[in-house]
Amino acid sequence: MLTANSLSLCDYLSALPGMLRGRAFQRAALRRELAACFGVDEARIGLYDTGRAALRVLLQQHGIGAGDEVIVPAYTCVVVPNQIPALSASLRFVDVSAGTLNFDWDVLAAAIGPATRAVIVPHNYGLPCRVPEALRAAHPQVKFIDDAAHGFASQLDGQWLGSYHDGAFFSFEYSKNLTGGIGGLAIFPPGMTTPQQDWPELSCADEWRLLATLKAHLLSARWPLLGRITMAINRRLGLIYRSADAEVTQGVPHPVRAMPLLSSVLVRRQLAHLPATLAHKQALAQRYQQALAALPSITQWAVPAAAACHWVRYPFALSRPVANKAALARRLSQASGLNIGVWFDDVIHPAGSFRHGYVAGSAPQGERLAATVLNLPMNIALADNAALAHKLDRLLAELRRIEKENIQ
Repeated sequence: MLTANSLSLCDYLSALPGMLRGRAFQRAALRRELAACFGVDEARIGLYDTGRAALRVLLQQHGIGAGDEVIVPAYTCVVVPNQIPALSASLRFVDVSAGTLNFDWDVLAAAIGPATRAVIVPHNYGLPCRVPEALRAAHPQVKFIDDAAHGFASQLDGQWLGSYHDGAFFSFEYSKNLTGGIGGLAIFPPGMTTPQQDWPELSCADEWRLLATLKAHLLSARWPLLGRITMAINRRLGLIYRSADAEVTQGVPHPVRAMPLLSSVLVRRQLAHLPATLAHKQALAQRYQQALAALPSITQWAVPAAAACHWVRYPFALSRPVANKAALARRLSQASGLNIGVWFDDVIHPAGSFRHGYVAGSAPQGERLAATVLNLPMNIALADNAALAHKLDRLLAELRRIEKENIQ
């Protein structure tokens, strides 16, 4: 997976002296800058070590607990549903729409019941959407919380994703639009402010692991062989920062912690040149769209007319399900020289995750998307030039061969 989407080596190196100013200064500055971006009161900005921690705090602030039901899309990452049982609330998966990658509002409306108190609204790959006002009016007891982990800086009708509905959570993890290595943002709804609590801090040793791991990701995006060597050395030295295996295999929720100092500084660096980053990625998206349009069998998703999408990865779908999508992605990567991703490879990504009671076949649209959708990198290290056009030509040639082989 090609990561550190919007982070440059210059940002990374310049962050180190910035850390000398300390946690309190950098977090306060980041909070002010994020509030200005989103056009919200600074008191509504909460900073945490992960997006899923931000979700946990949002649900707690809305009073979600025992006897409450939370609806989660059946096309998501396991760390999202992990937060629900930890609050003694019940979890319900609802299918998504293959036409939008997000909820089908009629299906969602039919799923909302008397016990439903919150709905996690997806914005997969950065495609923004808005809950219809009629649906919100029909269910005033329900809080609609945006899963904006994929969509920092996406907009709809001139409003930033996360500034409407009943709060939103964002991720600054390695693979997201902006990266702090880790990090999360909660935007609380009007009238609600971030809880004043001294959350546990990341240890000094983990900050060093985060720094080393992020360096390997940055090198991988530019010099893949050097990146792999660096990552291997980091593993041998115990300098890899990663989430606990239990989050994936056992559904254990991530504890809430404060945003690390390094993450705060790195996100601030990327905010400073966000317009140029968005322009670069938009050019990549247009290049991908034009290239893939040459294959009518490939599905792409249009950005709504009133929207601006900050794609976290550029998704496309094959014409039929594939049994081993990861193997196919490796084949396409080798043939094209592009890093082809598999998000999401299951309705509860990654495949093999704790299922939280999900019943196979209950979300046919999500299951089909999981078996057909691949994605292309949206990384500032990738230039929109003749070399990219040549790689896309090779990708199309390999996709045509796959179609002829009728791979299942």
